[in-house]
Amino acid sequence: MVTKVLQLIIVLVWMTISVHCCSCPGIKHPQDQFCKAGHVFYGKVSNEELVPGQNNDVNNNDAIWKYTFKIIFKMKGVSEGVGKKIIIETAGNSARCGVRFTVGQSYILMGEKKPDGTKTIASCDFISQLSNLSPYQSFYLFANGSYSYRRNCNQGCKTSTNSNDCKYDPFESNACLRKKALCRRQGWRCRWVNNGTC
Repeated sequence: MVTKVLQLIIVLVWMTISVHCCSCPGIKHPQDQFCKAGHVFYGKVSNEELVPGQNNDVNNNDAIWKYTFKIIFKMKGVSEGVGKKIIIETAGNSARCGVRFTVGQSYILMGEKKPDGTKTIASCDFISQLSNLSPYQSFYLFANGSYSYRRNCNQGCKTSTNSNDCKYDPFESNACLRKKALCRRQGWRCRWVNNGTC
């Protein structure tokens, strides 16, 4: 009996070692994602390439998708010019937070930059097509002035659950704040603007 229980435990432990799961901690405000991102740009997918993992990696747990984007508009952390190509890497499957893109489609990405300069994207990062953004979000992303994510991030205006000025809880239903509001520098403080109906 003891050996059967021990065998069962060994099998269960072995099975859990190879289990992967992607979990995103709430829905972040786009401004917060912009502030923390290593790269932000709008680009069109021109190519995809799967770099396989080990020979026995049938689920692509160790594989990497490499996507080539042609830059339409760059906002942060991108040295390549408009019209140039950029490579974005993502995990080989969705259980590892990998993302699949459609060649020929255009996306706005806010992702991470590794120490070696490799640009990555994961399903918990900000990924959107332009048509899915609200007019407010589009303006905040593409503008450079005082009503932009870029300027207000640079001035230290960030959303958080502890903020007295721009309180935002990623675990509550805040679709209105995500689609309309900007945490904007006003004098010495940061305050929500365009949040009147939220």
